[in-house]
Amino acid sequence: MNKYYDSVIAFVQAHREEMLEEWETLVNMEDHFSDPAATRKVRDWLQGQMEREGFSCQTFDDLAPGYTGPLVGILGKDRPGKPVIFSGHLDTVQPMGSFGEKPFFIEDGKAYGPGVLDMKGGIIIALYVVKALNSLGYRTRPIKFVFAAEEESSHTEEANRVTPFFTEQAGGALCAFNMETGPITNCLCTGRKAKYEWFVTVHGVGGHAGNDFARGRNALHEAAIKIAALSKLSDPEKGTTVTASVCHAGTAEVICSIPEVCEFIVETRFTCTEEQERILREMTAILTETYIEGTSTEFRRNTPQFLAFHPTGPILEFLDFLNSVAKENGFPEFGSVQLGGASDAGAIAASGIPTLCSCGVIGQFNHNPKEYAVVESLFDRTKLYTLAVLSLPSADAFV
Repeated sequence: MNKYYDSVIAFVQAHREEMLEEWETLVNMEDHFSDPAATRKVRDWLQGQMEREGFSCQTFDDLAPGYTGPLVGILGKDRPGKPVIFSGHLDTVQPMGSFGEKPFFIEDGKAYGPGVLDMKGGIIIALYVVKALNSLGYRTRPIKFVFAAEEESSHTEEANRVTPFFTEQAGGALCAFNMETGPITNCLCTGRKAKYEWFVTVHGVGGHAGNDFARGRNALHEAAIKIAALSKLSDPEKGTTVTASVCHAGTAEVICSIPEVCEFIVETRFTCTEEQERILREMTAILTETYIEGTSTEFRRNTPQFLAFHPTGPILEFLDFLNSVAKENGFPEFGSVQLGGASDAGAIAASGIPTLCSCGVIGQFNHNPKEYAVVESLFDRTKLYTLAVLSLPSADAFV
């Protein structure tokens, strides 16, 4: 058992009501990603909390034109050793006002409200890990916070410099806890997918389906052939998926017409650079090939707003370390999961440091009005991560 165990447990127990009050305050400050004033209010709140704990903070609005930029803070910059990072995002996904006034409430051990799980509970955990460390006079390593104010929009293309910014900010750290949604199974995430979105327009020759069948060039038929070919690129064993998600052609009012234009969207997800390159190459080949003579196709794709990462040796070593701390101090050990959804953890992992995601409160139904978080996980994970930081190896690397 860690020599600080009793002190850490006592600190969290003494601050339970305060933690719940801060969680309620944060959840009740709704901040949909499309509302810069709301996201800035939450960022200002967090910055104030951090500065009271001794962080030196900086904001970066130039990275996100029209949005609220990231917040970065460092505590104990001159301490020896590599920093420990806590990261995540501040915004929520549900439209403002969807939950009514003061939407946070607790019932049967579960907390409800916009972003209560995704991921304002994780923010409170990170804050109180630092508060607990400060109460013990911790001075061993710097603690660094890197939080995106706007992430739920997938970092819009014009604001996409946030992704390389996370990679840059993570460089040189020892390890990172990304405070995203914790699965109800008490797993930590050791890998996530990245994605491309492809926007395709097929042009054909319209006409009457009866009189002009031979002369017409059906854009919908050309699109269907392409979509069928694209679907074969999925490789579930490698975690690669290709999904046509939207298609528009013709009109229900004039069903006897040959569609002159067809537009469709395809989402692709992958877990590694090799699959990303394969998808890019093979999708480009399919979309540029003409299957029905007389049609033409134009397309564009966005750049990946989030980077993929997968369980490397150092990431698994970091997970093993956390589980050793959990076992030593009487907490349940974590499982491991790789998730299809993306997060900023991939950008942090791209810096080469061991990164674990889904470190926030556990619960279910994020991105859903039924979203809830298990209240006790707020306290348990604060205790465990504090003990983990106190137990970090003196070496400056996980191998």
